[in-house]
Amino acid sequence: MRICVVSESHPLAYMGGAEYQTGLLTDLLCRRPDVSLTFLARHVPSPEVQRTLPYAVRCIGRSVGIRRRAVFFDAPELWRALTEIRPDVIYQQAKQSYTLVCAQYARRHNIPFFYQVASDADLDHRWIMLHVSANTPFEVVESLAGDCGIRRASHVAVQTQRQAEALRCRFGRAPAALVHNFQPIPEALPVKPDGPLKILWVANFKDVKRPALFMDLAESFAGNPNLQFVMVGRPSRLRRFAVTMARASRIPNLTYLGAQPVERVCELMSEAAIHVNTSSFEGFPNTFIQAWSYGAVVTSVAVDPDQCMERERIGFCAGSMENLHALIVRLAASPEERRETAVRAFEFARTHHSLAEGERFAELIVSTARNNPGGLAKMAPAY
Repeated sequence: MRICVVSESHPLAYMGGAEYQTGLLTDLLCRRPDVSLTFLARHVPSPEVQRTLPYAVRCIGRSVGIRRRAVFFDAPELWRALTEIRPDVIYQQAKQSYTLVCAQYARRHNIPFFYQVASDADLDHRWIMLHVSANTPFEVVESLAGDCGIRRASHVAVQTQRQAEALRCRFGRAPAALVHNFQPIPEALPVKPDGPLKILWVANFKDVKRPALFMDLAESFAGNPNLQFVMVGRPSRLRRFAVTMARASRIPNLTYLGAQPVERVCELMSEAAIHVNTSSFEGFPNTFIQAWSYGAVVTSVAVDPDQCMERERIGFCAGSMENLHALIVRLAASPEERRETAVRAFEFARTHHSLAEGERFAELIVSTARNNPGGLAKMAPAY
């Protein structure tokens, strides 16, 4: 069976939430018998790294000049690659023009195409207006093309019930599957180190992530020697982030570590007492699962996927920066509350977000392709 995984970036070339989940699923698909997988991406790792992978990697575009503003420039090369590989099934995550190309190819050749929602923004146009810039027209084209791709995809997977409802309302279709984000979960919670409590923020610097809010939080505790604030994430090349980046070095109780590999992020989570999310919206943050897996209590300003944190008592959605500040004060003074929350969160992660979730999704993809009668695949039942 030939499987094509399509992504703007291979996770070993650029790491974000969608790339991390795509990489984990790719590894699970490759372990299955009789699977030949090709990973198509604009940004790919070096040839030396590619030779260490158990699947083929093919570059389908370039990020130079005006082409860096959008991936619809890659459409002819993506179509040509799919035509040469002749896959039995295609998988792609995150809405963009690649979604439409994959959907059109799959329809023409009567094969299943699994599109997976990567964020609430995939089902909502409002994110485009968060910051209007010279790139906005390109983003609009990418979004509209992606919408067409979602409508034409044979199978759409979502991360949350909220996304399932948005898919029904916006696109008039039910999801083929609800797939919780997944990742390796350790056997047990780590023992937290002694000393000042570490409060950790992990995200690439983007408007939606609102890193300046975490800096505000750190500054508000500048006189408290028992709290240390740590930021991790890829810096932004956008000019408007220059002031934010410079500010990080001037806050005495804040350490900015830049981009870090997943393994180091997990180590930092095991050292942290609290993980803070300041995003205006998300899909299902991988960092939440990392925090639950390594005992960092999750707190957020606005994000609580399907209200699972409040419902299961595995984290806290403050609703405002004022409430978040008060929450940090309370948690810092209550090791017992932190421990009880961490234990519940760890069991939740083991139950709902382990690699077993990815195995079920991989099985759905493979079995759907194997049972494809030659016509457009029927919508698979949710599991």
